[in-house]
Amino acid sequence: MDPTIGHEAIQRELASLAISADPPHALLFVGPDSTGRKVLARHFAMLLNCERVPGGEAPQPSMFGEAAPPAASIPCGECRTCRLIADDRHPDVVVVGPGDAFCKPRPGDASHAVHPLARDIRICQVRGMIETVARYPFEARYRVIVLDPADRLTRDAANTMLKTLEEPPGHTVFALISAAPEAIIETVVSRCRRVDVRTVAKPVMEAALLARGVDPQVAAAAATAARGRPGLAVAFAQQPDLAGDRDRHLRRCAAMAAARMTERLRYSDDLAKRARADRPHLNSQLDIWEAFWSDQLHRAAGEPAFGDSAAILGALRAVTQARQDVLANVLPRPALDLMLLSFPRLTLSDTLRDETASNA
Repeated sequence: MDPTIGHEAIQRELASLAISADPPHALLFVGPDSTGRKVLARHFAMLLNCERVPGGEAPQPSMFGEAAPPAASIPCGECRTCRLIADDRHPDVVVVGPGDAFCKPRPGDASHAVHPLARDIRICQVRGMIETVARYPFEARYRVIVLDPADRLTRDAANTMLKTLEEPPGHTVFALISAAPEAIIETVVSRCRRVDVRTVAKPVMEAALLARGVDPQVAAAAATAARGRPGLAVAFAQQPDLAGDRDRHLRRCAAMAAARMTERLRYSDDLAKRARADRPHLNSQLDIWEAFWSDQLHRAAGEPAFGDSAAILGALRAVTQARQDVLANVLPRPALDLMLLSFPRLTLSDTLRDETASNA
């Protein structure tokens, strides 16, 4: 089954690009986490390399006399190449992210330390990547290099890859993934074709989960909790306990929204300390805060006496700013302090009653 949920227009655009005489050498997939950016990059790799479309030509009948598959069935998802790409096991479709993948120290640099826990994509990795793309792919028509997240490229690394990004070998395509394209240097962004990946409607996600055999009640709850992010919807459907964790975190947000400043700052300190070793946890907490204040805004719109809509909008902007600061490598503690101090103070009893009703 196609792992892509929603984004039909983007899939059509990628199909057109893949069969064109000159596919783009670099795509920049921009959108929130868990919206399907990496899935779409993998989908493009399959479009370029599916064995049922040799060299981008029109589908041909097989040597056994089978009818040619219609264009809409490409990528087929069944050939060896498609299966390997879908399983992240194809040798010519590789992901480069923070850590030490592709790390190539300068010749004679014996002092270069390994950095598997690095938080950025470094120049040594780009150096190794450039050396790799200079060679022909092992077996695919196109080697696809996925940079995820591309906004973690250091400035030196980004500048080093400019020449290769502008004039890559004809058999190489780059797919950059980012939730914060403003953190990528403009000279890199300008060399990419941008693909904006937005959130997906709840009914679309729910239907996709049902098609995957998920229980209707679980599918509905997962699609609601995911708030437009298919990756989260799948995770919630596979592990329903995660949705329970989300409810617990929402109640924690309600308590913090009603808390005094000293308690908020203590919470900020705890979250910042954990973020040093677990950055994904921080991102998930920001997602929860965004969901919490969105729920409060919807309630305020229906019940004017509930709260100040302008103040709640300010809280949502504070969450967005904190997310941008964290993506730009601002220290988490001051970014979180500023966010929490910007939040209006809500009444705990009303907020918890609202959360209980919404999760019933």
